[in-house]
Amino acid sequence: MKLNMTSMKQAMLGQLQQNEVIANNLANINTRGYKKDLMFFEMLKDNDTNSKARMATDFEQGALTQTSNPLDVAISGRGFFTVQTEDGVAFTRDGHFKLDGDGVLRTQQGMAVLGEGGEIVLIGEDLKPEQITITHNGEIYLGDVFIDRLLIQDFEDYSQLQKKGENVFVVDDSVQAKDVDGLEVHQGFLEEANVNPAEEMIQLIEVQRQFESIQRMVRTLDETFRKAATEVGKYF
Repeated sequence: MKLNMTSMKQAMLGQLQQNEVIANNLANINTRGYKKDLMFFEMLKDNDTNSKARMATDFEQGALTQTSNPLDVAISGRGFFTVQTEDGVAFTRDGHFKLDGDGVLRTQQGMAVLGEGGEIVLIGEDLKPEQITITHNGEIYLGDVFIDRLLIQDFEDYSQLQKKGENVFVVDDSVQAKDVDGLEVHQGFLEEANVNPAEEMIQLIEVQRQFESIQRMVRTLDETFRKAATEVGKYF
């Protein structure tokens, strides 16, 4: 194995990046519908110690927790709620919704939740959340009156989804969304983050050990080079 300071520096930077990813996953354990990130290291070419870091999102289903809140909605399986942000349409798995003063269904961050007819507005005299029913296929009823159907969309390739912040994803304009096959919506439930704290802590400890190991190797090499330079200097 060919060792040099440059490759070790890259390895240490990679470990720092992985440490940040794991720390961010742990920080979002209680973020509803959060999808954890993974860090991969790809060798640039055969017999080369250099590698390139690549990050990807794990879209594995999170556990569903019952809340009995009529405005909490969870998707079982594929698909994303569609929301309207200041910059355009975005997608989320966080179904912890609320009604604003005008009866518009919104995320906790204030983004409008979209139905097939646009913004979903629920207005009624002495309206109570208990009057709202959301069926397994996303249809919304106020009492016996049909209001709209949640716009839940899916994508062929989840790698095209990009995290934007506030627990939403965006896609390029060229990416086409599609209907969800076998849509299953659960009212009164929320999807938890798909982060396993025990697994993340084990990975964090392993990353820290690897970082410390590389640090020791760097110190050893530095001492070897310094000693070699000193010994060579004796002959000149």
